[in-house]
Amino acid sequence: MAYEPPEKGRPFIAYEKKARAVAGPDGQTVRARPSVYVREHVGVRVSAYKVKTKATDDGPFRTGRVTFDAESVGLEHDFHGSVQADSKAAELLAEAFKNDLPVTVAIETTRRYKQNDSGEVISPLTPIHELRGIVGDSKRANAEITNRNCRNLVVAVNGEFTGELVSDPEEWESLRDNRDGTLAPDGYAVFGGAVIPAANASHGTVDVSQQVRDELRKFFGSAAAPASNARPGRPAQQAAHAAEAKPWEEWNTDGRFNHGSYLATAIRETYAQAHQMAVSAGVDLDADATPVGNLAELLLGMADRIQLGVYRHPDGTAVRSDRSHHEARAWIDFVVSHLPEHAYTSEMADPNSAEAVLARNAWASKVIATVSPLMSTVARVAETDRALGPDGIPVLQPVAGSDAFARFKILLGHKDVGLAGWHDRVFPLLTDQFGTHDLHRIELARFLPVLAQWEAEPAAFLANARASAAARKTAEADDAPDAEAA
Repeated sequence: MAYEPPEKGRPFIAYEKKARAVAGPDGQTVRARPSVYVREHVGVRVSAYKVKTKATDDGPFRTGRVTFDAESVGLEHDFHGSVQADSKAAELLAEAFKNDLPVTVAIETTRRYKQNDSGEVISPLTPIHELRGIVGDSKRANAEITNRNCRNLVVAVNGEFTGELVSDPEEWESLRDNRDGTLAPDGYAVFGGAVIPAANASHGTVDVSQQVRDELRKFFGSAAAPASNARPGRPAQQAAHAAEAKPWEEWNTDGRFNHGSYLATAIRETYAQAHQMAVSAGVDLDADATPVGNLAELLLGMADRIQLGVYRHPDGTAVRSDRSHHEARAWIDFVVSHLPEHAYTSEMADPNSAEAVLARNAWASKVIATVSPLMSTVARVAETDRALGPDGIPVLQPVAGSDAFARFKILLGHKDVGLAGWHDRVFPLLTDQFGTHDLHRIELARFLPVLAQWEAEPAAFLANARASAAARKTAEADDAPDAEAA
């Protein structure tokens, strides 16, 4: 396989190519690909290389043990790995050690099946950083914990891969920025410390209501939640106040909510949206403003569900500060504002009425079911390269790929037509009729009535095709320069 090394190697997280069966987010079995820690080093020198032989029940097993010179790649401490002794990669390492030659290597840190001390089976969903002993924001792994849970294997030397490679190098280019395991290859979604097919990502049953309530309380002035209830990634809360964090950071370094964050903006926008919906529905907010907060919380939860259908965060919850969550809320607003059957009504506003709660939940389900396909439609339109018709207007439903195309091919093979192997003979007729013979550039709606007429009279279709071809040949002859003049 072709391997393009980076200009400067940096560690990243990839995923095992071979999937394992695990219980998915909805409890159903899915195929999960566990995380792998990959290090690439360009121009590293080999400071030691030794082959060790170990007796096993299947005979002697040879392993190459290699030590790399940290200083040659700007690191502090030498690092080690094992390599498949009889591989081409091992030969290159031995040669590099003997002749003091720099090499480009890739090292995988992969999970063992069981811990080598307790024998406890290691879950495919445990993040690889956790298995390396990474705690909090630390960048250093714990060597003892890593050895207990993982193996460090040299899997590539100068582009030569070994049979012990477990991840997919063809995905590495797209994952080299995946420092913390929050990115997934195309077609996959992050699930715990692994990735699963993206089709499973929409089946989560995450209960986000409590988290939403916590964030609303923080934003609208109630006491801060205790540090024990902090979400992952939140610093420990301190008595001293720190400067406001960056907009993309939900927490200040003192552990308090960042009111200047994109998340704060998202919640404020949702509250404003809920207020407008309640006013439009005729809810008397002077008497009680509670329905606005309740509706804001519901809208956030609805947008969560919709967002989870197109994107999944590694911890299984929605990301309200992301633009996709903003788009989900905007689509909710569009549906509620423009589709009367999905309008929010005052009958849903009473927080103390069981009938109102049932009506509100039924409304929310209908809106989610309407918006989710719209989000999917956006992706389909964005990913489609529309052909242009002869008038320069995009063709929305081309003949090519439709049932009409199959019918047209059958017509060409009709006994009264006989042009199954001579498609170019009908090009002039198609051009005369539609301005082009390219079926990707002809709208299906224009083609269908003409096709029906041709199918009804195959002989007349053949005669028309011959007439168009003859007219085209005559026109080309008339346009050709006179032989003597030339």
